[in-house]
Amino acid sequence: MKKIIPFFLLILLLASCQKDPDMSKLDNDFVVYTNHDSKTDFKSFTTFYVPDSVLVIGSSEKPQYWTATEADNIISTVIGNMESRGYTRTMDKEDADLGLQVSFVENVNYFTNWYNDYNNNYWWWGYPGYWAPNYWRPGWGPTWGYDWHDWYYPYPVVYSYSVGSLLAEMVDLKSPTPKTADTKLPVVWTAYMAGLLSGSDKIDTQLSIRAIDQAFVQSPYIRK
Repeated sequence: MKKIIPFFLLILLLASCQKDPDMSKLDNDFVVYTNHDSKTDFKSFTTFYVPDSVLVIGSSEKPQYWTATEADNIISTVIGNMESRGYTRTMDKEDADLGLQVSFVENVNYFTNWYNDYNNNYWWWGYPGYWAPNYWRPGWGPTWGYDWHDWYYPYPVVYSYSVGSLLAEMVDLKSPTPKTADTKLPVVWTAYMAGLLSGSDKIDTQLSIRAIDQAFVQSPYIRK
């Protein structure tokens, strides 16, 4: 079977200033794109925390999450990959060095530019239920520290989001507590996985598991 490069991936390859993905590593059934902060020392982290749900990004005005079997399989795969790389899962995010958040794009199609620019608002800005930075480490004001203002991507990422894709993001929770009201929480790793819908427009769990595994295969630097 010939490997077809989707149009959104062509946009990525033309627009991104990062090294092009290795086409030999793309699956016939899905596409996985990963990127990371090259200055981050992933060996310096020990523990990680993953919420037990997957945010559904759609058109609802209220947050929607997967918390049943679909979320369990996806979250378990993320946990398994992290543990196999030598990291220890913690059930208390205040004790975690890394936080991982997973979202599913149900029926929204966006094109976004993420640059190393504190003035940019991202595609998810204000989306109901999106993992707010203060979910990971709330602040209390000038005396004890501020809330995280929003996210910071230390690397340029340019691609379009397709319906039926998964997004995984890893945040550095060892970053110092914000000292100013506009401090942003760094996202040190991003994975975008597309082509995961079955014929019934439902997410294919087995494809999703394979895509998550592939995202970690493409990220050998994530290792204790």
